[in-house]
Amino acid sequence: MPSKNTKYYSLLLVLADIVTLFVAFGLAYVIRVLFDNRPLVSPVYAWEYFQASLVIIPVWVLIFASLGLYSSNVYNRRLVEWGKIALGAFVGILVIIGWEYISQKHFFPARLVTVYAFFGSFLLLVFEREILRFIRSLMYYFGRGISRLLIIGNSDATRDIAKNLSNTAKSGYKVVAIAGPAKVIPSTLDIKHFSTIEAALKEIKELRITSIIQTDLYDSSERNQLVLGAAQTRHISYSFIPGEPEFYTGKNTVDVFLGYPMITVSQTPLVGWGAIAKGFFDRVVALVAIIVLSPVFL
Repeated sequence: MPSKNTKYYSLLLVLADIVTLFVAFGLAYVIRVLFDNRPLVSPVYAWEYFQASLVIIPVWVLIFASLGLYSSNVYNRRLVEWGKIALGAFVGILVIIGWEYISQKHFFPARLVTVYAFFGSFLLLVFEREILRFIRSLMYYFGRGISRLLIIGNSDATRDIAKNLSNTAKSGYKVVAIAGPAKVIPSTLDIKHFSTIEAALKEIKELRITSIIQTDLYDSSERNQLVLGAAQTRHISYSFIPGEPEFYTGKNTVDVFLGYPMITVSQTPLVGWGAIAKGFFDRVVALVAIIVLSPVFL
């Protein structure tokens, strides 16, 4: 998703979630209190319920934010987003129950309101976000809010990125041009091709480029500075993605070391606590195996 629109979409999600949670809590209250004649656990009036919702809902939004529900890495992956919505709603309900226990005050007038609030908030939040996702895709399809992209590089990663971003309605990018050898241009794309970066940078204004992705660094630092300088002077978004496949053979992390960006590549996915757990498991299994098989070897 284009970075310039990410913050606006995240803000829209926050506002939409607040409204949706108010609707979910309201429906849970109405269904149980007005349409169910059974006695209530505690008489909570509508105005009191509304006032308590004004306090509870921001807490839910903070829970959602802590789970990354307003991050593009989450809301661009549907199943991950649904799972985190369910987890966030569950944690939110637990927070309310815990607050009721500590304060000895009732937020929900009946137990069923708790159930209605959980399932209602989950279903309505999923529905709300699917609507927003559809509207966003529709806007991308008609060219609204997209980033016009120039890709610079000579590796297979250049072709792969261009191919994966070619669906503008899904990615939010319009691949306008590629600067590199002709072999990296996907055959299905009808885009402008530049054999040199100098030629591509001269037509940035005419092509209305708003984003540049570079997948290879040139031997000449002047050429690299030329690309970065062109992006900075024209206020164009610039990203560098290493095109060498060796960077992706194992688990990798990006960090800052002495003020420089650093990619740490591990040859095994077991790092950190995973490596500790594996070492502990190996030792325990080995010890048990030695004890069990010792009569055979003695």
